[in-house]
Amino acid sequence: MTAQNANAKSTAAAAKKTAASATDQAKEATATTKATGTAKDAATKASGAAQTATTAGLKGVQAGKQALESASGKVVSTATTAWTALQHRKAIVAGAGAGVVAIGAVSFAMGRKVEQHSQGPLTKLLAGTRL
Repeated sequence: MTAQNANAKSTAAAAKKTAASATDQAKEATATTKATGTAKDAATKASGAAQTATTAGLKGVQAGKQALESASGKVVSTATTAWTALQHRKAIVAGAGAGVVAIGAVSFAMGRKVEQHSQGPLTKLLAGTRL
């Protein structure tokens, strides 16, 4: 029975080694699974960040496009106004001149009215002669 005992011992030792090896492989598999899960999480987060960056970039492009359209619209409006003023420059100058003349005439008339002193009926009859 000693041979059987020795054989049993060696079989038990071999089983122990196999169990230890299986445990090590299970640990490695668990670590690999965790690493794979972590890598998947990282890939998911990176994908989400890329989508966010793409969305932000598209919003920036849209805002730039709107600003450019607004600025070009203002430039066109200003150019149209300037061109209209240039085309009608004679009428504009004539209108401005008429306005200046009207203001001068009104101020002259108002100044004359202020300088006239009201006179009573007797003074008007005597034409301002003192007695």
